[in-house]
Amino acid sequence: MIQSSRIAAAAPHRVSFIPDILESHAAELGARRRILPKGQTVDLPDGECCVLIVVAGMLSVVTPTIDGKEAFLSDVRPGEMVGEAFALGNDSVPLAVTAVEQTEVWALRKPAYLRALSDVPEFTVAAMDAMCRRQCRTNLRMAESVTMHVADRLAAELLRMAQSSDDGEHIEQLPTHRELAVRIASHREAVTKELSRLERVGAIRREGPRLALVGPSWSRDGL
Repeated sequence: MIQSSRIAAAAPHRVSFIPDILESHAAELGARRRILPKGQTVDLPDGECCVLIVVAGMLSVVTPTIDGKEAFLSDVRPGEMVGEAFALGNDSVPLAVTAVEQTEVWALRKPAYLRALSDVPEFTVAAMDAMCRRQCRTNLRMAESVTMHVADRLAAELLRMAQSSDDGEHIEQLPTHRELAVRIASHREAVTKELSRLERVGAIRREGPRLALVGPSWSRDGL
């Protein structure tokens, strides 16, 4: 079941790393460097900026639904950005962006982002590359939501979040069951039930806040 799930792997950078480009153009663009502590949420657009570009760490992006719930949109990884649609005038839906861990970002106002696209060609190419990588992950999640049962979606999400080490795949800090449910478009009760089942059959092992993925069924050979 887990092996057959198609998981999107993080693609290597094929073009310039956006934060490196901004390092050289920060003064002329008015880019500001910020540190977001783990758990801090920024609502975009927030008046101070509309685009966040991750230098290190990771952001999680959700948007409110009509019935007051949260819909998970994407993780934003180093070299990627969120909020560019606001800068381009193509989005009116607010975003809640939360630091999954302590995260360093460049913050750009709309004029600065548009100036970077216009005046710095390598930034434009890198921005397109970053948006395409994030969109590919979003497309995969959409496909999973309509073709996979909750158990398979959770397994796919756990493997996406896992880090590889000498002792196998593991997640250093497992999100809450509610957070996992938002990420896979499910309910907390369903996530709790499936995690308990995986633990009973020996597919996962809890080690405090750490979660180990146990056994060959978690192979990444299908990536």
